[in-house]
Amino acid sequence: MPINKKRNGIRRSKRKRKGLKYKDVSFKLTVQQKKALDKYCKQNNLTPVRFMKALVNSHVARYREGDPPPSYVTKNQLKLFDA
Repeated sequence: MPINKKRNGIRRSKRKRKGLKYKDVSFKLTVQQKKALDKYCKQNNLTPVRFMKALVNSHVARYREGDPPPSYVTKNQLKLFDA
């Protein structure tokens, strides 16, 4: 096991991380879409995979398990018509 740090004369070993599981996803792009994707990635110094992962993460972040979807109701919104 790799050694992490020596603290007070005691060596501690790192815990092994649990591996991530991945799933394959494939889809088709037209020639124009592929050219536009390549051009955008080149201008912004990204890879196409990293760009697509960022898009997917931003759209599905609300639907992950454990986290409730964000509430768009502000604190004072319900008191607008009290008069």
